[in-house]
Amino acid sequence: MKPTSPILKPAKKKPAKRKPSFEKRNPVLSKLLDLKYRINDAYRNREDDDMNTIHDKSWVIKQIEDIRNGRVLSKNNMLKANDIWKAYETKSI
Repeated sequence: MKPTSPILKPAKKKPAKRKPSFEKRNPVLSKLLDLKYRINDAYRNREDDDMNTIHDKSWVIKQIEDIRNGRVLSKNNMLKANDIWKAYETKSI
């Protein structure tokens, strides 16, 4: 049996970074991200007018950035987001 070298030591382990629990996440941000994904799907499928889709996506991205910077959506912005949500609502059978 070989003696172990005092130079070789095990690496220190860091605790894993965990995502915040669902209760601590921002629900408005999650919904806006979902809306952005819906707009992306509509753009890929070419369901609607491309220019409206591009404008809607840029508006949603701006709102997402504002929320990440600590701002809160106004009532008018929430109503506009609801209208965009209805426009890109998935068609269920």
